Amino acid sequence: MAEQETWTIQRMLDWTIGYLGRKGDERPRLSAEWMLGSVTGLSRVQIYTSFDRPLTPDELRRMHDAVVRRGTGAPLQYITGEMPFRHIVLQCEEGVLIPRPETEVLVDAALEGVDAARACGREARVLEVGTGTGCIACSIASERRGTHVVATDVSPKAAALAERNRDALGLDGAVDVVRCDLADGVDPAYMGALDVLVSNPPYIPSAVVPTLPAEVEAHEPHLALDGGPDGLDVFRRLLELAPTALRPGGMLCVELFETNVGDAAELCRRQGGWASVEVRQDLTHRPRVLVAVREGDLASTVDAQTERALELREKVVKVDQAAPDAAAVRRGGNVLLAGGVVVVPTDSVYGIGCAATPHNPGHARTFAIKHRDLAQTLPWLVADAEDLDRFGRDVPAWAYRLAERWWPGALTLVVKASTAVPAEYVRSQDGTIALRLPDSNLVRALARHVGCPLAITSANTHGEAAATSGSGLEERIVREADLTFDAGPAPIAVASTIVGCTGEDPVVYREGAIPAADIMECARG
Repeated sequence: MAEQETWTIQRMLDWTIGYLGRKGDERPRLSAEWMLGSVTGLSRVQIYTSFDRPLTPDELRRMHDAVVRRGTGAPLQYITGEMPFRHIVLQCEEGVLIPRPETEVLVDAALEGVDAARACGREARVLEVGTGTGCIACSIASERRGTHVVATDVSPKAAALAERNRDALGLDGAVDVVRCDLADGVDPAYMGALDVLVSNPPYIPSAVVPTLPAEVEAHEPHLALDGGPDGLDVFRRLLELAPTALRPGGMLCVELFETNVGDAAELCRRQGGWASVEVRQDLTHRPRVLVAVREGDLASTVDAQTERALELREKVVKVDQAAPDAAAVRRGGNVLLAGGVVVVPTDSVYGIGCAATPHNPGHARTFAIKHRDLAQTLPWLVADAEDLDRFGRDVPAWAYRLAERWWPGALTLVVKASTAVPAEYVRSQDGTIALRLPDSNLVRALARHVGCPLAITSANTHGEAAATSGSGLEERIVREADLTFDAGPAPIAVASTIVGCTGEDPVVYREGAIPAADIMECARG
């Protein structure tokens, strides 16, 4: 494989098949095709229609490294770094169990529990224990939009990978990943309110682990394989958890080993409290999946206080508004792009509103949530100081001095609206728009994500005091909005100063964080 030689797709394919065959690979052609596709970006069909294409030096180097690793028995999924599972593609890495096609049957069973909850008129709540790559949690959340999944794993590496897969699939708001043992770190409010408890735990009997194929035994984490003497150590703990975690009529779905799944079913029956217990076969017709349904009516509701607590919890994202994480920004941005209403912290007070796009349904909803007259207008929070030129018209020179002095900050400038401002955001009486560049990296990141300002007003019932902390938000506001960012106390905790900038001199409409005298002094230059 010297780099000075010309290595075409065909030559590399043929050489790799021969090399891996001599190394004992049971499916050398599949391995060669998979690695070539990963390195070149070509599909299987494209590989066979591009035989004469030379590999680039970088492709040749990466293929060489991949073939060497595969020759030592490393799993293909670790070499290519990804694995298709059901309808999604997941990142894979050493130290985290590789998803198996057989586990798709486990997902099918869990989806039955989700659908049963939906038939009762509500979105389902699912707990997955031992999420690994996140294949089960992400499949459930992506195939049944609206389902909320809490996924746990004791391995820091697995939990981090599951988070990356969740984020890459755009499931930030649908899947919570918790690093903990079993369900120790799960919000207690979920206990007794879950529709499905699903798990693919370690289930290989300890004595069987050394007999597994070398590709598995030597490379995949034993923590995710070894289930103790009979393979049921973790299952017994799941069985203890299930009556506490599941609501009446809830479903337990667990993947197990073909030699112990029957024993697990018997443990369920002895425990009691199960309306049904059955063992299902995997794709190779081996007994593999235990499905048990709790006694009781799935349509029964948990107490109203618990339901409210869960509803609010699933709508609130803790965030550092000075340094927001990318997943939080993406989640909020996606809600805004879908026409949703969000509650956001700013440097002054908490605000509520939508993306400032034309004909946005979130515009009218913001007024409805606030109990405020739709005839009024929403101030805009902009991402950059240059937006004063973009959305303002005939802006006085002294207004630019004010912006230069206090932007980003608690200064709102009311200017004549440019033609770039949709009509529904313009104050009809005088054709103005209120603009502010807040000292909040979160707000500016959200505005950049959606590609326009945010139409935001104070997050309170009209006429009531504005909220200056996440804990001070009205529960009704949080419940009726689509998403709430909680950053704790707002740094200034005082509303912005609003200045009219349509005449020769500034007019202070409301004195807030910035004294009116300072405004007038700065304007005079």
